[in-house]
Amino acid sequence: MPTQPEESTMRPFHHRAPTIVAALVAVLTLLAIAAPIAAASPQGVTIVSHVTFNPDGPNYGDFTAAGDAVDSGLICPSGTFVDTAIRFAGYQSNRGMVQLLVVKEFTCGDGSGTFVVKIQIQANFDTGIESFTWVVLGGTGDYGSLHGAGTGSTVPNAPIGNINTYVGFLLG
Repeated sequence: MPTQPEESTMRPFHHRAPTIVAALVAVLTLLAIAAPIAAASPQGVTIVSHVTFNPDGPNYGDFTAAGDAVDSGLICPSGTFVDTAIRFAGYQSNRGMVQLLVVKEFTCGDGSGTFVVKIQIQANFDTGIESFTWVVLGGTGDYGSLHGAGTGSTVPNAPIGNINTYVGFLLG
């Protein structure tokens, strides 16, 4: 009598292929999602700008930057800036406080591009001291995908202007 072939407990490859393909697609999808997230970790930055008040045009000055964002090349270490917009948003006469919205364009000294920052200022006209929040609106060159935000403070630098210190995080 002919013998029957033994039945295998393993499924043939063509039955397992969809499961293997699905698992491979899942792993590749996770890797594709995880890589940009890992690359987009926030990096600390401190920017110090020296503002020159210009009665005949926009305020301008120079800046230096430091922190992980500079060390990793996300942002340049220095350059210049110019105020491109200023708007008075409110005044509290009994406290000497004014609120301002200022847009600044920073130009990197190494030619790598520009980035635009909006700052919302609370200024005390009696002391000249300001505090503000800031956010990156966009950029050009190496900074086309730059994002970030933070807080800052200003101290007088009489008679020419003031010194702004920005502290926050950047992503690129």
